[in-house]
Amino acid sequence: MEPNLNHRLFIAFNHAGRYLRAGRPSGAIPHGSKDCDCRKHRFRRETILPILLDHEGGMRPNQIAEEIHTGASTLSEMINRLENDGYILRSADPTDRRATILTLTKAGTIRARELKAEADNLFAQLFSKLSEDEKLTLTTLLEKLTDQT
Repeated sequence: MEPNLNHRLFIAFNHAGRYLRAGRPSGAIPHGSKDCDCRKHRFRRETILPILLDHEGGMRPNQIAEEIHTGASTLSEMINRLENDGYILRSADPTDRRATILTLTKAGTIRARELKAEADNLFAQLFSKLSEDEKLTLTTLLEKLTDQT
């Protein structure tokens, strides 16, 4: 028996999500799995870097948490590791000394640009199968489903 349309749509979303995560520059394939190319393995924490690249003056951690949809404890660990890797700096917010601002180091900027280029290549390849009108329609429908409009 063929699944109904809602079920088919759900399955298609699942497959698309897995496909995107598998090729995602920030990495979704667990390190050590049979599908992992360890030379190209990217840590999820690096998703912060391109976000900071787009915010020249830096960002507060709560702004990043909101953007990547993660909790404070997870973000704190990500930030600690990125700081230890030499990719980000923490400093006091000049408008509120109690708050922290995160900015990219030179190495962080280089890495963020690499990640952006990888994402651009991945998305260009993935979405090359769709016309501009199809991309717009799909975007509109997905935004409608997730109330992003």
